Formats: sequence, C-alpha cells, structure tokens
Amino acid sequence: MAGAREVSRSEKKRASAEGPRQAAGLAGRLAEIALCYQRELERNPRQPGALVGMSMVALASRQTEAAVKMAAAGAAAAPEMSVAWVALGQALKAAERLDEAERAYSEAIRLDGMDPLARMGMGELKIAAGLPRDAIQEFELALARRPALAAAHLGLGNALAFMGRNEEALARYEAALALRPRLPEGEFAAGFALALLGRTKEAETRYRRALTMRPDFAAAWTNLGNLLRGEGREAQAEAALRRAVELRPDLISGWVNLAILEREKRRPEAAEVYLRRAFALNPNHVETLVAWCQFRAAERDLAGAWGWLRWALERNPNFDEAVNMHGILLHLEGRFAEAVPVFERAEAAGNRAAASNRGNSLLDLGRMDEALKAHESAVERDPASAGAKYNLALTQLRLGDWERGWAGYEARWGFREVHRAPRSFQQPRWRGEPLQGERVLLYAEQGLGDTIQFCRYAALVAARGGVPILQVQPAAERLMRWLEVARAGRAETTVLGTKLPEFDCECPLLSLPAVFRTTIETVPWTGAYLGADEEQAAEKLAQFPCVRPGPRVGLAWAGNPKYKADRARSLRLKTLLPLLRAVDATWVSLQKGEAAEQLADLPDDVFVWDGSSQDRDLADTAAILAGLDLVVTTDTCIAHLAGAMDKPVWILLPHLADWRWMQERETTPWYPSARLFRQRAPGDWAEVIQRVSGASGASELAG
Repeated sequence: MAGAREVSRSEKKRASAEGPRQAAGLAGRLAEIALCYQRELERNPRQPGALVGMSMVALASRQTEAAVKMAAAGAAAAPEMSVAWVALGQALKAAERLDEAERAYSEAIRLDGMDPLARMGMGELKIAAGLPRDAIQEFELALARRPALAAAHLGLGNALAFMGRNEEALARYEAALALRPRLPEGEFAAGFALALLGRTKEAETRYRRALTMRPDFAAAWTNLGNLLRGEGREAQAEAALRRAVELRPDLISGWVNLAILEREKRRPEAAEVYLRRAFALNPNHVETLVAWCQFRAAERDLAGAWGWLRWALERNPNFDEAVNMHGILLHLEGRFAEAVPVFERAEAAGNRAAASNRGNSLLDLGRMDEALKAHESAVERDPASAGAKYNLALTQLRLGDWERGWAGYEARWGFREVHRAPRSFQQPRWRGEPLQGERVLLYAEQGLGDTIQFCRYAALVAARGGVPILQVQPAAERLMRWLEVARAGRAETTVLGTKLPEFDCECPLLSLPAVFRTTIETVPWTGAYLGADEEQAAEKLAQFPCVRPGPRVGLAWAGNPKYKADRARSLRLKTLLPLLRAVDATWVSLQKGEAAEQLADLPDDVFVWDGSSQDRDLADTAAILAGLDLVVTTDTCIAHLAGAMDKPVWILLPHLADWRWMQERETTPWYPSARLFRQRAPGDWAEVIQRVSGASGASELAG
C-alpha cells in the first residue's frame, strides 16, 4: 500500500479470548478424579453429577467429543439440572459447535436466569460472535450473582478489550488477580491489556509471571513471542513461539505467528511451511485464511491473495481483519474510492488499523482534510499504535504541520514496517541541549536520499558546541567529507557496519529536524553544502563531450527497487523518449543498478551517455553532476544530491509523492534549485513528460 501501513494482528484478540480454563484446577489430579467418577457410574450409569464430572475431566484433557458425549448424557439424565446444561455448553464451545453451545447455555439460563457460569459461557460466545456489548451484559449478570467470581471479571475484561476500552479491561483483570493473586490467566490477561496500552515492558513482565506460574501456558508463550517480535527481538520471539507450538502442536495461532515472523524476516519458504501447518489443523479457520491472504499480498501475488480473502469472507463476512484486508487489496490495486467504504466497515467491526488505512486511501484520492481526520481518529482509537502515529505524522508533515509532524515522526522507531530492529546504544539520545565538545553520533537510518537531505544538520550540531560523527552508508561516506564542518575538521565521517569511534551521545539523522524544531521557514540552507573535486569533475566532463548543441542534462529514472513504493515513483527509460527527442541537449545517464541496462535498448535516433553505471560511490556521481547544466530525475537520491549541490534539478513525482515533497507545490524549501513536476492523475507519466518537454527550451535548460 502507499505509505506505511499497519495491518492489525488478530492474534492479540484471539489470545485475549483464551480466558480462564474452567477445569484448570483439575490439572495434575485428573486420573484420580476420573477414577472416582467412574466408580460412581459403575454403580449408576445415569448418575448426572458423575456424568457432568467426567465431562469436565474430558474437557480438561482436551477430549472435546468425549466431553460433549458425557455432558449430553448428564443433561438427558437430569434435564432440570442447570449445571449439566452449563457443562454441555462448555464442551460444545470447546468443540467449536457454537450454535449448539448457545442453545445449551440458554437452557441453563431458562432454568436459572442468574446462573453465573451459564451467563459467563454466553458472554464468551458473544465475544466470539463479535458482540462485545452483549457480552458485557452477560458478565455483569454473572457478577451480580457472584461478585467474587474471578473468571467473570476476566471475561468482562476481555469484552472491554474487544471494544478498545483497554484501561477498563486492565482494571477488571487486576480485580480478578485481587481475588486470585496467583492466577496465571489473570497475569496473562493483564499483560495483554498492557500491551494494547503500549506499556510493553510491564506486559512482558506479566506474561513472564504467568509462565512462571504455569510453564505450559501456550497462549502466554504466543503473546510473549508477538511482543518480542514487535520490539525487534526476533531470536527471542522465535524461541517463545516455538515453545508455544511444542506445548500445543494444535495451537493454530502459534503456527500463524511463526509464519508472520518468518514473513517479516523475508523467509517466505519457511513462512509458507508454518501456514500449511496451521491450515492442516483447520482448513476453515478464518484467521489462518486471512494470514494466507496477507502472505500472498506481501509476495505481490494479488490474485492469490484475493483467492484466500474470498475464502475467509465466505466463512465470516464480518470478521474485521478479513474486511480490513479487503480494503488493503483494493488499495493495492489502486481502487482507492472502493477501499474507503470497506475500511469504514472494518472500523465499525472493531478493526484497530482500518482508520489509518482509510486515511492512506483518502490521501491517494487527494482528499487531504478527510485523510488527516482519519489518521487523527486512528490515533485516538489506538493511542499505543506506532503505525497509526507514524501515518498521522507523515500526513501532518505533508500538509505543512511540521511542529506536530516532526515530533510524531519519532513513532517510526516502534513501527516495524520502518525499523524491524532499531539500533540501541548505551549512550544517551541527544535532544538539543547545549554541548561542550561532546561527540555526537549522527547515523543514517533509511535511504541514501535521506542521508543527503539531513546531513546538513551536522553544521547545526557543531554550532551547538558538539563534534558530529556522521555514520553513513558506504556509498555516501566519501561524499560526506565535502560538508564544510568535515572539511574544517569539526566533524568526522565513518561507515555503517564498521567499528564505531568513541562518542558521548547519539541522534539519528531523521530526528534532527525535530531536535531543531524545523519549520518550513527555518529549513537550514545557506547554499550548496555538498560538492565535488574540481579536477575529478573536469575529468568526468571530458568523458561526455557535447553531441548536441544544447546543454548537458543529467538523467535518472529509477530508484531502489527494494523500496516498497518504488513502482509508483520509478519509471522505465523508454517512457522518457518523448523528452529525449524533444529537447536539444546532450543527455548523461546518472542511473545505477539494473535500470542502467535499459540504455542498451534505446532506439538509434536517441543517444544518452552512460555516466554513472560504473561509479564507485556518490562522490563519483557528484563529480559528474558538477559539470552538468541541469538534472532531470524521478524521486531518487540523485534528486537530493543535485539539490544539495545547488544544481538546477527537475524532479518528476507520482500523483501521491513522498511526504517530504508536500502537496501542490512546485518548489521545496529543502532545495531552492529544485522544480517539482507532479502527476495530475495516478500513473500518468506521459502527461508529466509532455509538461516537462514543453517547459524545457534549450535556453531555459541552460539557465
């Protein structure tokens, strides 16, 4: 999808519904208890109490069909005994025969309208059916009869959590623990609520406490694994999830979440193996079907994703995660107007990510005010969501609200689509305080263009009294030496992945605008801040003599293909043929990588020098740029390099460009020499090229 997405994970909801086991207290004594009931049944095969007891034993042993059979026999033997109907409801629920379970609980309630266990069971069914308000009423009725029923407090907490009322849910979980202090399900549930509230350290403590009490608590291992995955602690996450499926090979959520982990680690073959394990356990399990849909979409197999989604929606057309994925697939196909109402349906069904996704579709439709409101709503609904906060920040920056946007942009560190495994340091983060010679590590965290755009802040750090140490990509390190502070010996450069020099504090490059509270009016600019060696530039220029009477124009048409929005921003060289034929200029390619191979396919009437395919790094590219009159490029690092060198640069942008180019502007405060040409309709590069060709007389190109 365009921009960053957060696809909500239904495993949290699923884990929250694990709830207390009614027969958990039987663990360790099942054989002894079963023997007692068997003796009673030998004396009287229709003894209802013994039949119900045997049902509970079978349920605790996960022998669901045996549990159903025994409970049904008990209800038949004593049809006026409400506890027998409750036991039957529990057994049928465990067997996923939910309609029958509801009829059993209803019969128990008919016999005793305030039976707390029947009301609890009915409440759990309402949660499973996506009816949390009805569930709340059932749990409250159970507590009206038995206020000290810890399991009812847990169930009520689960219903509240389903509705996003996480603070209230946590209070209910704590109430259950106050009644039963060593209840592992209570600690597990509290951890679940704390995770939703963004209090991850506390959540981890609670999950581990639950596991200390009950080491075989597979759901707790699953949730712990998800939490660790979200923090980028992938090895620990994998160990926890593997432990979950070792304990419960039938635990579908464990296999699904292992698949998600492998998918995020870009190991699709392993992810598919785990999804197949989950699917084999239950081919109709809707959450597995949605996970398959997400997997196929991540592999760019939209046809396959649609197939899995249709299967999921056939089984549960109101499952919020499936509806959300429906919107995502529509968005990925560019059907933004259709996606918006689908995301609205997902929101109404309780999906936590759908509002943010709707905001991104509205952005693509150009409905900026509505998009902003959608992203604000997403954060209000789920204030702990790093993805929602990140999307809101990007929208604020796009629309010029930089004061809030830069602060909110820090949410990227908790958003795995941006940073799967954020770096951590013992040294403190520098937040703008005055410096007295402290060495400040300023490190690249995203693409080469970002490094070029934000390295200018090194001068401001030096002005605060610090010694900047720029740690950047290998392709950018030699270029960074051209910064004035580096040439003056007041800054150092080093390469990512090599041993760090000593430093006192650190700050990522893209956090510096927030540190310096940058506004549109205060973007640091005193002129070109990057350059090239004059002798090398002259040598490069000599390699590309003018073949036409016009100026020399640099050309780049494709960015890093690994960037997820690259298909929208990059184009093929042949798309530029009308421009190359219309303008009387000597064209010099600044393209690197596989895209540079397209030069070989140019027709005979068009000639472009290959200027950069053999460049060692960006310093070599800068040497070529120094001799050019203009650069025409898509949104690539070349655009940033030309801008940083104060070279005239025309940047060709998609309909919804990256946030840094803002909206409806033909200029940018980041690079005064830049001119922006935006698509007026999604995907319409032809119109952009026509506009550029019409604007580009030889005299204008020459400046």
